[in-house]
Amino acid sequence: MIWRDGQGREWDVEATPDAVVLRSEQETHQVRRADWERDICVQNVSQGVVIRFYGADWELGFLVSPSRAAPLLEHLNRRAAETAPEPPESPRRRAPDGPTWPKMMPSPVWSVILGSLAFLPVLGWAFGAAALVLAIRFLCRARRTPALSHARVMAGVGIAWTLAGLAVSVLCVYCAHRLSVTGYSATLVRGNGEYSHAAIAVSLIVVLLSLSVPECGHAITAWWCGDDYARSLGRVTLNPLAHIDPFGTVVLPILLLVTGAPVFGFAKPVPVLLGSVQRYRRAHILISLAGPGSNLLLAAVAALGYLLIGCLLMLGAPDAEVFNLSTWIPQVFIENAPGAQVLEAVAMVLKSIFTVNLFLAVFNLVPIPPLDGSWILEHLFPEGIGRLMAAIRPFGFILFLAAFYADVFQVVFVPAQDLLSNFYWLVYRCTGL
Repeated sequence: MIWRDGQGREWDVEATPDAVVLRSEQETHQVRRADWERDICVQNVSQGVVIRFYGADWELGFLVSPSRAAPLLEHLNRRAAETAPEPPESPRRRAPDGPTWPKMMPSPVWSVILGSLAFLPVLGWAFGAAALVLAIRFLCRARRTPALSHARVMAGVGIAWTLAGLAVSVLCVYCAHRLSVTGYSATLVRGNGEYSHAAIAVSLIVVLLSLSVPECGHAITAWWCGDDYARSLGRVTLNPLAHIDPFGTVVLPILLLVTGAPVFGFAKPVPVLLGSVQRYRRAHILISLAGPGSNLLLAAVAALGYLLIGCLLMLGAPDAEVFNLSTWIPQVFIENAPGAQVLEAVAMVLKSIFTVNLFLAVFNLVPIPPLDGSWILEHLFPEGIGRLMAAIRPFGFILFLAAFYADVFQVVFVPAQDLLSNFYWLVYRCTGL
């Protein structure tokens, strides 16, 4: 059988009782009989039959007529009949109600998102109040079922995270009020902004860990949407070894550090199998958004801790000398303060985490394959832009290198640079350091 996929390529599809083999001029894929239920999805539409095949690092989709799909469907139906579960022994045996995967509800997720802005002075109080209302309302109404266990934990995290942000927000307002009475001190600067050996080591470690966060976010969001394929591969983890891509995780960050450019990179993509998910496009958009969203959440955690250190230095060590706390220079120096070396190291790590994750979030939203922005556009606008993204996806790496050497990312990073400048201005207004 000769079928044509969504990109117009011809494939010779051979269906046997033991396997389905797909051959083109450049590639050959095989789906074994034991994996048919997991790796083949069939959906009837008005134009015919949509058949999707999935692998660990490949995906193919075909739209064929029912007559052309009949030989393959015959084998699939026979396999389904063989693996069908036996009927219950008595009417009392029933399948468990609800999904077999954790179900995530919108309210807990929004409580965490809004709670991430609660550390902002005064303005964050409104976000914090909304986050607490959403989380508490969900906990009061949600049933204590296994399917909602993750959602209830997320709501609890949202409450704790929001309360911590509100505490830092109140502390920042108090510090800003004291500074308005006593006057702002001058920002102390040391160094020329170049990376020292310590800053390079910290940045590389932070990049490695920060690249694991969005990939773990992709995997766990897919699990919440009903696809546990990435979880079965061990990708629901923050262990960097499970997500390392040789070029994007190691080579690219080192090249950027050597050239003095903002440090960013990418990890090994998380495979998803969403053929059995009812709302396929919505699930794929949520999974793609989970990557940049995880980076922004991690940046918010670092920003909260960084502001807290600044306020504690201002209130607890008024005679301390603090350098580069509210500047772009990566190294932070603290002198004449209790635990100065520890605070100095923690501040530098938090500063690096905030900067790296802010740029990673913006970088991943760029609509160039294989970045998350291309998947978002492909499934948000499937008819026009989506087809363009699917067509250029095989050439994504070439387009990425062309955009990199054409300094396209320097233009894209302007919003991240503005956010970084505004954050350092906020640190100075609240701490005077």
